[in-house]
Amino acid sequence: MQLLLALILIWPLALQAAEWTSRPLQELAVFAEFRAPAAVVAADEARLAAEVGARILAMPVRAGEAVAHGAELVRLDDASYRLELQRTQAQLRLIEGRIALARAQLEQSRALAQRGFISADGLRIRETELEVFIAERDAAQAARAAAELALTRCVIRAPFAGVVRERHAAVGELAVPGTALLSFAASANAEVRAQVPAAQVASLQAAAELVLHAGGDAHALRLRRVSPLLDAAGQVREAVLDPLSPLPPGLGGELRWRSVRPQLPPAYVQQRDDVLGAWVEREGAPVFVVLPQAQAGRAVTVDWPLATRVIDEGRFTLSPQAAR
Repeated sequence: MQLLLALILIWPLALQAAEWTSRPLQELAVFAEFRAPAAVVAADEARLAAEVGARILAMPVRAGEAVAHGAELVRLDDASYRLELQRTQAQLRLIEGRIALARAQLEQSRALAQRGFISADGLRIRETELEVFIAERDAAQAARAAAELALTRCVIRAPFAGVVRERHAAVGELAVPGTALLSFAASANAEVRAQVPAAQVASLQAAAELVLHAGGDAHALRLRRVSPLLDAAGQVREAVLDPLSPLPPGLGGELRWRSVRPQLPPAYVQQRDDVLGAWVEREGAPVFVVLPQAQAGRAVTVDWPLATRVIDEGRFTLSPQAAR
């Protein structure tokens, strides 16, 4: 009689054990996918302007053409600057001659002063004259250097290897100092910039794979940095990424990445005793694990190992006596 009673008590448990199966979380989990608008931008981009005023003689590079570092982009009329350089050179030669004469006169005055033919005041006048001419020479040398610098600025060269994005002037126009003549963008080391919602930055930084989807293709990326500044209007932070293969500046698309934290599909979330949770297998028995953050009908993020076995078939027939 006692054996029969024992069989009756364990029969529902045996029947229950035979009616459920489990699968590893790795086979069931879904991983949230995030998206953010992104675009490829040149690492360096400059609006090149004239530093001196002159008429434009040549602009040998057209918009869209690529050039090497140091290539000539704009040539200005340098006639007046060459004349100024010649004038300063002549002025310097004149002063050098005066210095030579003043030195000779000073040496002669010193010799005469030793024999008492020139007073000490007369000697000081000669020394002062030489010092004045030397100061004039320093000023003339600075003027010559300024003229040489202005002459070199009549040619605008590429500050780095790149592409002329747009020309803002034409041959024959008068270039005014500070006015942009063309826009120039670097052709190498382009980077991708994305506007990422602040709440998704942590998942972006932890993501194992970052991809730019643009023009029907997918391009692998590597995260370089995330700006600490938060845009007040959009509540986004700018992420800068490096493409693993060259991309043309101006290409727009969408940055996509997946969360590394697994989510349990909503079909596995059940309600037991007014709480939401899921059935998992532990030591060969089903255990109901409460998920406080779960919402009915929505996938829930869990921190379980991917090897965790989740009750699959028969989970709706399990009783809550093992819940915890």
